[in-house]
Amino acid sequence: MENEKKKKGGSKIALYVLYGVLTVLVLITILSVNDIDEIFKVMEKADLRYIGYALILLAVYLFTYPITTGLLTRKMGHKVSFFRCYSIGMIEHFFNGITPFASGGQPFQVYAFKKSKVNAGDSTGILLMNFIIFMIVTNGFALSSLVFANKFITDVPMAIFAVIGFTINFFVLFVLISLGVSKRVRRFLERLIDYFLKTKLIGRFLAPKADSLKEYFQNVQDAFKALWKSKGTFFACLGIKFISMSAYYAITFFIMRALGIFVGIDQLFFVMAGSSFAITMVVFLPTPGSSGGIEFAFNAIFASIAGIGITAVSYSGMLIWRLLTYYLVMAISLIFYIMLEVFFFRRNKDTDEEKDEKTEEKVQ
Repeated sequence: MENEKKKKGGSKIALYVLYGVLTVLVLITILSVNDIDEIFKVMEKADLRYIGYALILLAVYLFTYPITTGLLTRKMGHKVSFFRCYSIGMIEHFFNGITPFASGGQPFQVYAFKKSKVNAGDSTGILLMNFIIFMIVTNGFALSSLVFANKFITDVPMAIFAVIGFTINFFVLFVLISLGVSKRVRRFLERLIDYFLKTKLIGRFLAPKADSLKEYFQNVQDAFKALWKSKGTFFACLGIKFISMSAYYAITFFIMRALGIFVGIDQLFFVMAGSSFAITMVVFLPTPGSSGGIEFAFNAIFASIAGIGITAVSYSGMLIWRLLTYYLVMAISLIFYIMLEVFFFRRNKDTDEEKDEKTEEKVQ
């Protein structure tokens, strides 16, 4: 049993390494089909003052983003230290960034909560509440960005991507809310699972996941009940996440200023809407961090906002944005994960030593 766990753990690590390598290769491929020298010349001339402002916004984003995890954990009655809750919130960026559909964050956070003596049901509820709040805020930005859709969509492929991406994003939030507030919806989905289990083709693949899916549906409803009972915490988390995502989307504004593209402060929301639009339109891509699609989307929308066309300047903007909001964020998140693992290792070692000492005392 222990060997099987080690094999599964080793295969997962190998898979994450593969995802990370693929992500870097996508970036290299995108750069290789363009004039790299020209792109770097543009980047060399960037105004470091505005890059500094972008970094400050990134710091605001990183600082505020995990706070909601801590607030929700405390509201659920678990006395986990703030720094550990904060660290658990931070590791989401790394594991989401290296897995398809940003699916790796929550499982590792549940693992970290388990190490912090929070049971799986409660930790899943906390993370679901956090995700629902995140989805409400990001979908709010996405909805407002549609006001400028005619300025962002420059060709047919972008229009197709936008329709698919926005539909999926809004549909996920709709399903979560419907499932959270309606027992009928939950029962319907459970009956649907039972129906498909009877079929040979789908049932074979669905059977190992059926119980966990039903448990997930129940957890969604429990999370909504907890949110409804804790309106103060809910609105506090909503406000914090709004500040966090506003800072994140506004980074683009200062990158544009850094590259000599003048955008007035009156265009700040327009630029933020463009960032939200670019991210939402490629949310359905299965590549880690939406690699490949997000570069295409952001590059096109950056050019559209700046009114410059697809040039070395737009590629430079996309590259700086990607380096700051994806690669740097993942590196910082990885550091927090390593610190957590070191903490858990030392704590377990101290516990084992205490047990050995007690055993020796009894023997004596």
